[in-house]
Amino acid sequence: MNWPDAKLNEIGSRDDLAAYLQDLAKAVSDGRIALENPSTADFVDASARWTKAMDGFFKNVMKEPVPDSPSWAMIAAIFRAAVSYE
Repeated sequence: MNWPDAKLNEIGSRDDLAAYLQDLAKAVSDGRIALENPSTADFVDASARWTKAMDGFFKNVMKEPVPDSPSWAMIAAIFRAAVSYE
């Protein structure tokens, strides 16, 4: 799978996901990535909404159907989208 965020393409394990999420949190904290969902509730809600609507993302951006089983990279993509997907 070729994700729009190139860093997602490097995630293949749980440890990779943990490192990506730590880097994502630091990027948000440093202001390098805009935080569109400032409260925890908003962030969780955005994650849920993106997950429910990911069929459109996969069809229009990824040009393939949503995989039946999520990968570590897909979990990271859900978090990334809830922050701000560019």
